[in-house]
Amino acid sequence: MKTCKQYRELAAQSLSRKMWPIVLGTLVLSLISGASGLLLTIFVLLPITFCYSVAMLLVVRNDKDIDFFDRMFACFSDGKYSRILEISFMKALYTFLWTLLFLIPGIVKSYSYAMTYYIAEDNPEFSSEECIHQSRMMMKGHKGKLFLLDLSYIGWLILSCMTFGILLLWVQPKMEAAHAHFYQDLLAERGTETSHETEETPRFAE
Repeated sequence: MKTCKQYRELAAQSLSRKMWPIVLGTLVLSLISGASGLLLTIFVLLPITFCYSVAMLLVVRNDKDIDFFDRMFACFSDGKYSRILEISFMKALYTFLWTLLFLIPGIVKSYSYAMTYYIAEDNPEFSSEECIHQSRMMMKGHKGKLFLLDLSYIGWLILSCMTFGILLLWVQPKMEAAHAHFYQDLLAERGTETSHETEETPRFAE
């Protein structure tokens, strides 16, 4: 695994090729998030967030043909909406249930589930439970590293608050791209294919 600085540099390099469409996509995502009620969050925001993460993974993989903005809304046009909705909803639900117990377990579990969307994209045959389970397996021993990577952006996040969130339109994509690079390294560490383990998933995807 690379250092936090190396992941930040890789993220910046990946985004340099498509920065403005990604900033526009991030703005739209932020506007939807700000306007969302419960139903809009579940049926619109969560699926778009899934596609936003997957689009960033494709950017990191240097997919020259990707239209980032269009890919963000692919869940409504590619016939995969029900699967994307189920996976994104279950991930959010498990995180929420753990957070109800205590804040810290909720944060820890959010890092356990951090690779769920990428795994779902790479393994279209996986169910939502399998995607979440594989993310948990992949993140064993790596949650702290990903947390430190996010923490390394703290200065930029503070500056974003001082600019009323405007700078966040550039910072959020960089963090998302860094996560995608992190996933790529986890894949390399485990082997190019995610193992298809069978295990009953305990309550709250423990």
